[in-house]
Parts: sequence; structure tokens; C-alpha cells
Amino acid sequence: MKICPYVQQLRVWLEAKNLSYDIEHIDSSNRPAWLYEASPDGGEVPVLITDDGEKLFQCDAIINYVDELYGSPFLAGSPIEKARQRAWGALASENYLTQCSTQRSATEDILKERMNDLTPILMHTEQHLSNRPYYLGRSISHVDLCWMPLLHRASLIEKHTGYDFLENYSKLKAWQQALLTTGLIEKTVDRDFEEIFCDFYLSNETYLGRLGSRSTLEAEQVKHKD
Repeated sequence: MKICPYVQQLRVWLEAKNLSYDIEHIDSSNRPAWLYEASPDGGEVPVLITDDGEKLFQCDAIINYVDELYGSPFLAGSPIEKARQRAWGALASENYLTQCSTQRSATEDILKERMNDLTPILMHTEQHLSNRPYYLGRSISHVDLCWMPLLHRASLIEKHTGYDFLENYSKLKAWQQALLTTGLIEKTVDRDFEEIFCDFYLSNETYLGRLGSRSTLEAEQVKHKD
């Protein structure tokens, strides 16, 4: 499960807190028995095992635990401000799988249909964002960390296919670029992440995969003409 967005979300928090950790990747087709015991929601990942051997499941619960226990919390402010930050962060994390299914669309029509679920999220977030580099200003916050996996994946799709989820959203685009330059994202994925990501989402079975192949072919043809 090297490309699971929820695993990356947890790793974003651990890296942002400068915490050392070991990671064991799970084969989704052969989940070990201990995982079902530790994660009663069907053996879902991530699961965090503390130094004391305590097992925590459910990504939001784990990141709240990490945020409260280590260093200055990324979730700060008054109770109403914290509630708003949780809500805007959840808007991203609750739509990781929506983005995943959109990326796996077999045809352009299916992609457009699935984008109907993502578009309102992107539109409302665009309207809500300021022109500051990060959600709360010049410092990384809870909301920034929640959106990193989604914005990272959007950047990979654009890189390999030319298709930009954020094409019509200038503030989201600027926010994406600011988060990509923090250096955090590179620490939250394995070296072969991009290769595995492309194999899964950009194969010839997907519309975006075929779009990327056409873009590469056209670029090679232009280069050959030159």
C-alpha cells in the first residue's frame, strides 16, 4: 500500500513533527491477521504502533494523537477556529478516494462524471483561500498537511499527462506550489512511489494513462521534427 493517501497523510504529520519511525508496507491482497486485530475497520491502514506497543487505527485519530503529543500542535486557535480547521482538513482527506477513483477512470466520460464530485470541493476551497502561501499565513498548519496528499497527486497527474485538476483554480494552484516546495512531500513517499503510482493510475487501462501516452508521443514527434 505504498501509494495509499492515508498512509502518506500520516507520514506528512510524522515528518512535519521531525519524528523518527519505521514503516511496514502491507500487501492489500494478503493482509496479516495482526492488522485485522489492530484495525477493526476491516484491516485498513494506516495503523500506528507506539513505543509502548499500543496500536492505534483510523488516520484522523492517529494524527490528532501525534499532533497533541509531540511539539507545538498544528491545530491551534480558539475552539471555533480549531473546528473550522478540522472541517477544511477533512474536506481533503474525505475526498482522497474520490480523487483516486477519478484518476482510475477508464474513459473521458467517466472522468468527467467523477469530476462532478471533486469540482464543488475545489471550487469552494478556491473561494475560501486567501493569497497567503499557506492556509493560515506563512506557517504550515493542520489544513495544509491534510491537503498535501491530494495536491501532490494532482501534481503527478499533471506532470505525466498534462491534465491539471487545478487548471481553473489559481489560488489552489499557488497553494499547491507552496506546499510542493516545503521539502516535506519527498520525505513522505518511498523512492519508487512515483513509478508505482503511474503503473496503477496511468496504465493503458485508464483515460489519463492513454492521455499521457499521447502527450509523450506528440512530444517525441515534435522533437524528431526539430
